[in-house]
Amino acid sequence: MLPEILRLILITVLALLLAQQAWRAGRGTRRRQAFAAGALAFVLFALANLFTLFTIGGAWLTQLSIGLGLALVLVAVLALLAAYRRGEMAGQLQRARSLLNEERQRYERREGDK
Repeated sequence: MLPEILRLILITVLALLLAQQAWRAGRGTRRRQAFAAGALAFVLFALANLFTLFTIGGAWLTQLSIGLGLALVLVAVLALLAAYRRGEMAGQLQRARSLLNEERQRYERREGDK
């Protein structure tokens, strides 16, 4: 029973983190849709775990919840890809590139000192 409860806690924390990201994303953007779909998917996964933990409903209810959750994960991935293609993530990508370049320069300086 302890692994099921730990899994439920982890899934709930992930759902809350994705919901927070959806809240912080710009209104009406694909990023917001992606994070919201991901959060809802993890809520459905948590419900599936609750159904199993407390033996609520039948196996069909758990399978339906997991199936809908997986469909929402697919929607979230497609929305993130659309956000990337529309340039909504340009700021984050630029920051990641600059951090990567800074780290590469530090590494080259350390290697040059040796």
